[in-house]
Amino acid sequence: MKKLILIVVPWMMGLALYAQPVLENIYDESANICQLESIGDVYYSMDVINKQCHIYRMDHTLYKSIPIPTPEGYYLSDVQFVSEKLFNSDNLVELVYSYTKYNPTETSYFYTFETKLVNENGTVLLTVPGAGLTNVIDLPGHGKKFLVYEYDYSVIPYRTYTHVYSLPKSATKSADHAISNIGLGNPFPNPANQQVHIPLDLPKEIHSGVLNLFDMNGQWMMSYPLTQTFETLILPTDQLIPGTYFYHVVSEQWQSAAKKIVIQ
Repeated sequence: MKKLILIVVPWMMGLALYAQPVLENIYDESANICQLESIGDVYYSMDVINKQCHIYRMDHTLYKSIPIPTPEGYYLSDVQFVSEKLFNSDNLVELVYSYTKYNPTETSYFYTFETKLVNENGTVLLTVPGAGLTNVIDLPGHGKKFLVYEYDYSVIPYRTYTHVYSLPKSATKSADHAISNIGLGNPFPNPANQQVHIPLDLPKEIHSGVLNLFDMNGQWMMSYPLTQTFETLILPTDQLIPGTYFYHVVSEQWQSAAKKIVIQ
């Protein structure tokens, strides 16, 4: 039976029922895990201040740092893919990342996004104005598709456009572990001012995971442990300052696409 989960104290992690987690390392940036053909699994983090992506080996030693070109007036929002062979066939590391800026008006405010695909040498492979999120889906018989979501927040209701790109046939799975849109429904109400409901529908093969919440700069805010029985997470917003946040669910071999909530 599915459960409705109400988080009473949003900063408190669930109690461990079995083995105690062992802390390996703490990164002072938003970090994730992916796989590179040359060295295998790696950690990667987004350095908002210095506009860099840092890649670490599994023993947490630095492998390399890659500059992330960001226009003046914009702030890094998310590093979404780190790969070597996903988007082309050279031996350079490729990054997909987004950045944003705040646009106040006399009556309201909205954010403008842009997404870039670059090689580690600085060569820009793709720029999509207005785009804030991306996804890669492997379709048997049709190859890999790169989906880029463009958002226009200057109108109400806001509009979404989906750009579909075909990836090279030689592309491998050098990307975040099994990123998928499955697992997260649309949050409501959104914008929210007291609490927000986050629908959950984890794939059947995923028995547990963690929902991570990040601010606009990609800084981790809080985490909630989840299991297959969870149906909805009710998140109080009284300890969050007004603004835009992103969240996703991760497990050992699976990661949902990111979703956005706005706190008023």
